[in-house]
Amino acid sequence: MEFLEEIINMLNKGNFEDVITKISNFLDENPHYKTIDYYHFANPLEELMFSENIEDINKVNVLGMDEPLEEIYTIYSIAYLNTGKLDKAEKYLKIANQINPVSDSILMRLCELYQTKNEEEKLKDLTCDIFKYSYNVEILISNYFKLADYLYHTNKNIELYNHLFNFFMFLKSGEEQKPVSEDVEYFKKNNIQLGANPEIIMMLMYLMDVYNEQDMPNSVEFFKNILDELSEFTKYVNHL
Repeated sequence: MEFLEEIINMLNKGNFEDVITKISNFLDENPHYKTIDYYHFANPLEELMFSENIEDINKVNVLGMDEPLEEIYTIYSIAYLNTGKLDKAEKYLKIANQINPVSDSILMRLCELYQTKNEEEKLKDLTCDIFKYSYNVEILISNYFKLADYLYHTNKNIELYNHLFNFFMFLKSGEEQKPVSEDVEYFKKNNIQLGANPEIIMMLMYLMDVYNEQDMPNSVEFFKNILDELSEFTKYVNHL
């Protein structure tokens, strides 16, 4: 989408006010995009996650792949965030999340926004959704810290906080401050997800089979690369 590329370039140059004006004009010219009665997903994996966890995708209005409105609203939010208008940033990021409720990157941005606003009490449900929907290893690693941050600021479970924080620091640095095996054992006993959601692993395998049968090698490779990375990470953290 040419418009998306244009506003991304403007954002990367730091022209935040221009981005806001550009998107505002775009939405005024396309008022049907202001009524959020539609969804949009980045790929078939996200569509499958939505259908399995939220609603039958065949019963909702899904935009075409060339209408990534959640990305446009996310950029709108980022531009407002960089101009210090946090409430506007939250408003438009929530709309992006409404358009694509299974996007781990949008969910993570919401976490970061609430940390900026010192509203860490709102992180819990978001971290649960990230564990459920994320197929990105870096986002999964960051999510352990987000959950730890929620526990620290709400003083809910300091023992779990200590395990999460130690585990996160090890994954980021590779240096073991305290025995990570104790964290892993604690997580397993307390049903804290280690690595990727097993349902996502199964969905990736299913999609690979589907596209293999349809003789679509590029799609098979795309999902295989995701599967390999997630599987390697999940195996690694479960055997620390």
